[in-house]
Amino acid sequence: MKPAAIPASERRLAFVAEWYHAEAGIIRTFLITYYVSDKAVEVFDQRNKRTFLRRTKIPELTQRDFFVGSKINVFGRQFDIVDYADDTTRTNLAKYRKKGFVLLKNNMWTKHLGKFLKTLIENKININQGIMVQFSPKMVTQFLSGKDKTDVSSSVLMNELLAGPAISLELIGDNVVETIKACVQYKSTEGEASSVKLSPSLEELFESEEIRYGFYYSDNDEDVEMDLKFFFEARHSIIKECVFKNTTLAIIKPHSIKDGLLGDIISEILSNGFRLNAMRMILMARINCEEFYEVYRGVLPEYIPMVAQLASGVCMCMEIACVDPEKKAAQEFRNFCGPMDPEIAKLLRPHTLRAKFGKSKVQNAVHCTDLPDDSNLELQYMFKIID
Repeated sequence: MKPAAIPASERRLAFVAEWYHAEAGIIRTFLITYYVSDKAVEVFDQRNKRTFLRRTKIPELTQRDFFVGSKINVFGRQFDIVDYADDTTRTNLAKYRKKGFVLLKNNMWTKHLGKFLKTLIENKININQGIMVQFSPKMVTQFLSGKDKTDVSSSVLMNELLAGPAISLELIGDNVVETIKACVQYKSTEGEASSVKLSPSLEELFESEEIRYGFYYSDNDEDVEMDLKFFFEARHSIIKECVFKNTTLAIIKPHSIKDGLLGDIISEILSNGFRLNAMRMILMARINCEEFYEVYRGVLPEYIPMVAQLASGVCMCMEIACVDPEKKAAQEFRNFCGPMDPEIAKLLRPHTLRAKFGKSKVQNAVHCTDLPDDSNLELQYMFKIID
């Protein structure tokens, strides 16, 4: 049985996707079609030549979730999109879904992370993957090997990366490599002028020399692939470990990230007496979401939609500490997030995260640990147990 013919007038996106069957230890290939008009998904099993999922509306998935290199959850099953399935999709999306890579140095991101992310997202450069990393001298040497840099610039970059944790980000956007290069070269009198016209918000951001020189970027597609593989595929111990001492877990939920609020929420956190000790962006399998929210099963009527929301896209997990070490991080951050219901938060505590960014009890912007004793358990789950 073949997928049904699609009217030429109906806009759709078609991709080749892979699903890893853990029990059998094999990778199976599927054809995934996304129908833009009604936000529906159809999945066709290419091996068995049959429809795996008929055209079904999945409101949690949007057009922005579909591009080569993304991971999506379809009713609890995680698919990795590895290629375009037809020339129409390739033509429509290839130039708008280019990959880029940046590595934010410690002295920059601790001051400007939220603003940096917010401005990129406003300019349709989205964050697809992100982790906080801690370099060792060996890892820095391995990262810099083969890069076209002078001994002086390599030595400077090495010292900067050893000075403290850095944040690596996979970017997705239209002409993203050239745009980031133009941002770095903004105000520079050396070399040829860039053909990329920066928006006013990007010009304002990169007026700051501290930001312009505060990150490393891959300046061609080959380096992008190499750097993404180094940070997000290679199995080496570069991710920054959690402290697990007077810290707590924060999760920026998928709906907030899809709504472009990642930078705004991080800005709020970092400007209100908190700091980040560890960070990773992940797409959770539904079974992991069920385990994580197990304590709410049978207690909150929102348990099932909470699970569906957490599984609907990538989320940003962060280990949060107070700038003032005398304060109790779990309690302080719980208070800063506000009541679970954003409507109540707006009335009683309008300056909290959920009052500012939440929509409903389920789409309430962020998860925070309810009980201080659970902080380390939740951090362990997100940073150690989930691969």
